[in-house]
Amino acid sequence: MKTDILVIGAGPAGSIACALLARLGRQVLCLEAGVFPRFQIGESLLPRCNDILDEAGLLSVVQARNFMPKPAALFLQGEMRERFSFADMFPGQRPAAMQVPRDDFDQTLATEARRMGADIRFQQRVDTIAFNGTQSVVQVTDVETGARSTVEAKFVIDCSGYGRVLPKLLELEKAPSLGPRVAIFNHFEGDLRPTGPEEGDIWACIHPRGPWTWIIPFKNGRTSVGVVAERAMAEAAGANDRERLLTLLSQDPNTQGRLGQARPVLKTARLEGWSAAVSKIHGPGWALTGNASEFLDPIFSSGVTLALESSSRAAKLAHRQLSGEAVDWDKEYAAVMDRAIGVFRVFVHSWYSGELQKVLLHQNKPESIKRAITAVLGGYVLDERNPFVRDANRTLTAAVKLA
Repeated sequence: MKTDILVIGAGPAGSIACALLARLGRQVLCLEAGVFPRFQIGESLLPRCNDILDEAGLLSVVQARNFMPKPAALFLQGEMRERFSFADMFPGQRPAAMQVPRDDFDQTLATEARRMGADIRFQQRVDTIAFNGTQSVVQVTDVETGARSTVEAKFVIDCSGYGRVLPKLLELEKAPSLGPRVAIFNHFEGDLRPTGPEEGDIWACIHPRGPWTWIIPFKNGRTSVGVVAERAMAEAAGANDRERLLTLLSQDPNTQGRLGQARPVLKTARLEGWSAAVSKIHGPGWALTGNASEFLDPIFSSGVTLALESSSRAAKLAHRQLSGEAVDWDKEYAAVMDRAIGVFRVFVHSWYSGELQKVLLHQNKPESIKRAITAVLGGYVLDERNPFVRDANRTLTAAVKLA
């Protein structure tokens, strides 16, 4: 079959691209190798996500799912804690986000994108791709039946996330800038949550021995909990992943206080080797988005936000190109996304060096610095009002000196 634009992957990035392209009148085919609903991490959205969902016409169906509001991020270490409320960001930035079980969230987006006119097909694995100028010929296998088919597309947008379809097929992968770590996680029931408006806060708890823990509450009574640690430390904490997770949680007074009476309800999962990078994120007739291009680390919940940001931009640029406009992909896509990723990259490196924790937990930092940090935590990493966006390294160095 033939299509204007082929989207690989039906996760949030793929659904955003599909919805935008369908609204623009494009013929769009989306191929997803897996099946929905599915369990996935990346459950804590940032306020910037709401802007992108709204532009794609998807925000209303997401809000109708009544997900847990996320008004702030709380960082804890021992007796120290500091809350960053999204209501305190720059004018015009959204004051809250959502905590979303990804099985429900991803299914909601894909279903609505299909209703809007996108052709979304599941259990379809992309095996090979050949480009002839800007045209592509894609060989596809139906995972269930083994049937093979061919797709011809004028443009390909890779939203395959950890599958990293085009980076593998086009040999674009390169060594990431971050060292390897392991995340061990589960959903719990029965945790001692704060009451009132702080119930939906995401917690990032710094473990006495160096790891950190995310705690993400959902409206359905479950709470996502994951520990991120060096592999050797994780392995030494128990004989299996559930034992390792519970042991590490018990060693931190903050996680033990909230989760001591809670119980895991799913099979404990593990993710490692997630940091990834590529040599380039676009080429003649194709673009990479989200985790298919670069994934940093789960610490600031930036993965879904960057996936939506990049897929939205790639979809609109591809539409313009197919409409006959001249598109400068280096300037309008690669440079923009490099700036966005670069802000988070500075924060992630500083987090693991230990410097950022001092800034985050410093009780007497200037309100201007706290507002700027909060805006980064909210995903607004392209807003030039923020000194961290204008020069992340220099601003963070100055903030570290104040701490």
